[in-house]
Amino acid sequence: YSSAASDVYKRQHQYILKKRMQASREAILGGENISQVYERFGFRDYSSFYRAFRREYGMSPKEYREERLR
Repeated sequence: YSSAASDVYKRQHQYILKKRMQASREAILGGENISQVYERFGFRDYSSFYRAFRREYGMSPKEYREERLR
């Protein structure tokens, strides 16, 4: 890969990840089981989903749901 192609790939990957995170957030707020959400939106395991969610929203999926649904 050239540097420019690599940058395009990274931006595409980040965009797709952000969309997956937004969709998973909506599913979690909609009451969907968190353990099913990560599979539904293409995360290979709960651990990678948890890390990505925490990086994006600053808290765990469970904390996010509890915080938003008070």
